Formats: sequence, structure tokens, C-alpha cells
Amino acid sequence: MPPQQGQPHQAMPHQAMPPQQQAASAGMPPASPQMMHVPVVETHKEGGEKALPRIAIHAFCERPDSAGALQATTQDWRMARANLKIYMGGIAAAIEYYKNESTPSLIIFESSLRAPDLFEQLDKLASVCDSGTKVVMMGATNDIRLYRELMDKGLSDYIVPPFQPLSLIRSISELFADPDKPFVGRVVAFFGAKGGVGSSTLAHNIAWGLANGMGQETALVDLDSSWGTTGLDFHFDNVQGLEEALADHERLDETLLDRIMVRHSEKLSILPAAASLGTPAPSSAESYEALVSGVRSLSPLTILDMPHVWTEWSCDMIKRADEIVITATPDLANLRNAKNLVDYLKAARPNDAAPLLIVNKTGVPKTAEIPVKDFAAAIGIQPAVVLPYEPIVYTEASNEGKMLSEISAAAQTFDGIMYLAHRLRTGSFPSPVSRKKGKLKKLAKKQKGGKDDNPEQGKAKSSLFSKMKKRK
Repeated sequence: MPPQQGQPHQAMPHQAMPPQQQAASAGMPPASPQMMHVPVVETHKEGGEKALPRIAIHAFCERPDSAGALQATTQDWRMARANLKIYMGGIAAAIEYYKNESTPSLIIFESSLRAPDLFEQLDKLASVCDSGTKVVMMGATNDIRLYRELMDKGLSDYIVPPFQPLSLIRSISELFADPDKPFVGRVVAFFGAKGGVGSSTLAHNIAWGLANGMGQETALVDLDSSWGTTGLDFHFDNVQGLEEALADHERLDETLLDRIMVRHSEKLSILPAAASLGTPAPSSAESYEALVSGVRSLSPLTILDMPHVWTEWSCDMIKRADEIVITATPDLANLRNAKNLVDYLKAARPNDAAPLLIVNKTGVPKTAEIPVKDFAAAIGIQPAVVLPYEPIVYTEASNEGKMLSEISAAAQTFDGIMYLAHRLRTGSFPSPVSRKKGKLKKLAKKQKGGKDDNPEQGKAKSSLFSKMKKRK
């Protein structure tokens, strides 16, 4: 809103995280070579993240490094809909510019001025601001008194250096949050590097473990309308949950979601898929986004069971999740696909933590599978959990509609699942549990000289590239 019309509030000034360095993007205002920014990545945040709405943002900077930090925000998925334009010249340039132009949704200006010169400039800016425009000042010092005076003048926020892209985005996001729906739950997307690697089974069991083992209110959403297995794994007749929710996303609200979601236990709600081939699911990204937004407004933690498809909507769902879990088995096709996924996500999510990797079905008899340490080295991330090949246990659970926790022979495997569930709930892993057969492993343990579980692997060459060469 214009500076003269805002209402004061008592929040403290936003202060960004410690400064980092990153290559400047093409097209940004001139910046000195040494002033660059790299993202500071957070592995866990209370509450979820949402993309900014379709808004126009104009920024008027005094310093090239401030312009560089703002330019870096445009690479973040949260800013995909926002239209940011950056100008140099500070508040004086803004005043001159809006004498002949209408103001956007948000004006950000940088100023090193102090009162009374600053307040004089603010009055001039207010005189050219349209009603409804929000104004944010990037200042030079963390001055509480100045902050309160600026809030009294009607500014929406006052932020101080050091400026870091993610903190800037969050400061902007808070200004456009829906006051009627302030709560946003976290979303974890499970995606298989290849079909049949066990991603859905693990997603279902982790959702169960979070809800019934840790008491975490959890929602499980099966997004595979054709082949979804929630009905089989949780032993209930499939209903048109997903299909009904996607049919008309404009009428989707909390009442409809509450009606079509299945309350499986006190802490676990499920949105199942009918697994029917009769009616193709909608393909619009807007339908899926509306669905997930609706569910996360009700649940503190939502698990997305993603189908193994790469479309506009599935790409958006994965890219915008708070956490991503990739499941892969240690073979060449999974290696290629997992590496492609990790590389894509690192580029598309520069301010987010790397995906979590599950290496599943290790130790298959009579196969020259890729050693876990070579698999991890080629992908570039360490596995969060390594799980063994146990077909009897998984088949029994699937055929009887049970979770692994209900199968006595799967106790050690379920420990691995709960190990990851703890990470998803708290943001950190628990102390690893020592097991006789080593069902739970951190890759760091293996790198200290631990032997592989599969004796067949000892006969194979240790070099991943030797294996690839051998298969030609």
C-alpha cells in the first residue's frame, strides 16, 4: 500500500542470512565482479513453502550487489509467476519513474538516507503511488527505532543487509500471504527413478510410520490415477477420491476434501486413486496445484505418491515440494535416471536442499549390481537409506493389505523406513541403529571400509565405469 496509508505492526525487521557468493545472472544491473551470491540452503523449515502469486515487482537499488541478490531470486521456483524488474538509482529514481507510470503490486527501494531526508523522499514517493501498492525498503542498518517510524509511515516492511535470495523471497511472500488461510503444511514428494523400484510402497509405509509411529498428523495423496496402489496397500475399496478432486478444481474446498479423503487412522488421512483406465485424469497443472494446495492447508505434512511420468504437472509438483525423496535400485538405468533427476532439481531449486535418495532392493542374488558407493559417487549425493532386497516380506504385506510394521519379518526394514520418517518430520536423522545384518546404513559407514551385503558384488569390478564398459 502507499507509504502514507499503511498500518503499523510490531514485527521485527527482517534480516537475511550471512552473505554468500554466486555468479551474477545475465541481464542484471552492473555489479562488481567480487560481489556475487550463492544460495544458503535450509534442510528444514517449520511450515511449507508456496510460490508467489502473479504480481509485478519493481526494485530500485543503490548498490550493484543488492541488485545481484534480487536478480538471483528470479532463478527460484517460488518466483516463477512474479515479474521482477530491477533498476538502479534508489528511491529518487523510483519517484521520477512513477510520475508517468502506474505503480506495480510491490515496490522495493534501497536507501542509505536517514531522517529527515528519508521521510521527505518517502512523502514524495507516496504522492505517486497507486492505492494498493506495497512498499518495502532495503536499508543500511538494523535500527529498531527507524523500523517503527517506517511502519508508522505505512511501509510494508524494512529489511537490512546482508541480503540473501531466499530470505528476500520469504519477506516478499509474507506480504502476499492469504490472511484467511495463514497455515501452509509441508509437502514431501516421492518419485521413483524408474518404474517398479518401490517408491509407492515406501511412500505409503513412511506415511503410516509418521502417523501411527510418531503421532504426526499426515495426509497421503495418491496421484497415480491409472495404477495407484493405495487401495491395495491399505486394504480398502478404491473410490473416486483423486478423480473427483481433479474434476473441477475451481470448486475444490475444505468441505469437499474432507468428504472425499479417507480417514484411515486417527492421524492418517488418505486421498486414494481409483486406479481405473476408464477416465483419463486431467492433465492441467492448475488442477493438481489446486488439489495439493487444498490438502496442505488442512494437513501439517502431506506425502505425495507420484506416478512415474514426466509431464508439466508432475514436474511442477516435484519442483515445488518442500522435500523430494527419490527411490532407485542399483542398476545402470536407475543410475542414469537418478542422476538426471538430481541434476535437474539442483538447477531448478538452487535455494533448496538436495533430494533425499533411497537405494532400494540391494543384494539381489546372482546380479552384478552397482556397488552403493559407486552409485552414490556417480549421482553426486549420498543415500539417506539403503534397503535390502526382501521380496517375500514385501509380497506378503502387499497381498494381505498390510504395512511392513505389521509383518514380523520386516522389523529391520521398517526401522530403515522410520529412520527416514524421523528426518522428514524433524529435519535431522536420528542416531543410526546398529543391526546384525546392517539393514540401516549411512553411506559414510560404507566409505570407512565396510563390506557389501551382497557377496556377488565382491566378484564384480569396483569401478562403475568398468561395469558400464563391460555391458557395451
